[in-house]
Amino acid sequence: MSKDGRVWLSHTGLENLQRCPRCFWLQYNKGIRQPEGIVSRLANRFDIILKNYFDSFRTIGELPPMVSGKLEGKLQNPFQEKYFVRIDDEYGFLGKLDECLINDAGEYIPVDFKTSSSDPREKETLSAYQSQIDSYIFIIAQNKMKVAGFGFLVYIYPDQSPNLHNGFPMVIHVTKITGDPQNTVKRITNAINVLESQMPSPKPDCPFCNWYEKIKVEVGEKNEDNKISLPITKEKSSSSQNKKIIENLQLDFG
Repeated sequence: MSKDGRVWLSHTGLENLQRCPRCFWLQYNKGIRQPEGIVSRLANRFDIILKNYFDSFRTIGELPPMVSGKLEGKLQNPFQEKYFVRIDDEYGFLGKLDECLINDAGEYIPVDFKTSSSDPREKETLSAYQSQIDSYIFIIAQNKMKVAGFGFLVYIYPDQSPNLHNGFPMVIHVTKITGDPQNTVKRITNAINVLESQMPSPKPDCPFCNWYEKIKVEVGEKNEDNKISLPITKEKSSSSQNKKIIENLQLDFG
């Protein structure tokens, strides 16, 4: 819960709901998050570099050469990165854009950078990316800005080359995605219903919940076998003599 008392949902949070309702419920209601593990930060580094690159063209009113002719409009100046939508007194929805364009009609167009490990020209757009554009259009519209009804995904893909000593060649692939903010409204409504209910069952293929259930069974089965009794000696002082009191305590090594 935030300082204003609201639970702030996000696109990432709603994606977690899709992956597993129980993990989503635990995250927002109990503050228990899925363990992260080892994650590559290379994509984050690419995002920082791209944002700085785009910023360098913002004040001169031009699109960066790497996307010239691939995007519509001009860079929003000044750029607004974060958006907040207050649903009610208990819930809100927030979003953070990578970039935003404004076309000749004064309509706002969200842009998101994607670092791809496979050729983006040969695959379909992931449903999570579609939902992301839906969410961006929703938060922009809810902040009383005119929206174009679509957004752009800018994929960055390192290509093959026999001359890597001259630098890594990068494929810049742009996909235009039509968005529907009503999809986000439905997802937010569903998320609130889940959070307001009892803890839901896990999704059958959730790796975290499956791991937990297996560990619970394994530990439960062996718990009794791992209990042993050991004598523990405590020294008790007295004016006449020290008395040794032996107590048997059950130790659980499960």
